[in-house]
Amino acid sequence: MQIADHILTAKKDTNVTLQAKVGNILSNTITLNITWVVNGHVLPPEPDKALNDSTLLGIDTNDNGVRDDVERWIYQNYKDKHPIHVDIGMQMGRASKKILEKPLKNINQVKIIHNIETNAMACEAYYKVYAKYFNEPLLVTKDIGVGNLEYIYFNTLERRRIYKEYAQLLSGYTYSTPKIDTSKFLCDFNTTKYKK
Repeated sequence: MQIADHILTAKKDTNVTLQAKVGNILSNTITLNITWVVNGHVLPPEPDKALNDSTLLGIDTNDNGVRDDVERWIYQNYKDKHPIHVDIGMQMGRASKKILEKPLKNINQVKIIHNIETNAMACEAYYKVYAKYFNEPLLVTKDIGVGNLEYIYFNTLERRRIYKEYAQLLSGYTYSTPKIDTSKFLCDFNTTKYKK
């Protein structure tokens, strides 16, 4: 917390108890629960890095399927873009979690996870490239998944090792991409809210 010119500024999300003193007189104490809100969404607090990185899945306090540090990163990076960037980023975060959830044992299990990941990428591609062919606006203006989010999600040696194992299990097989006219329906969120 920082106080300047009678203005209290939060430096991070936390719970703070305040009490003022003037001379020998103490005020009542108040407790503030400071949260970061982006476009009406209350973000989880920034997790302790050591604790968050001590397990494969990390911390997900609001239990929405996306690790808290990743959720905060998505909202921070796309808060000034069209809201669909956040929706797609969260879908990609949920897909990335699937890679780390269970030990990868066979190609059938890996292909199921790959399809979930492909759905998120197809959703992004539809709103970045193909929507205009179906008389819909192109809403994605900044890359979301490949590279950026994967780098953030697989941010420890163990998480990168699991991702590399996942990628190696996928190699040597052929995969098809979804038809562009069905890509929109692979978004795991309600896209009708973005119709003009």
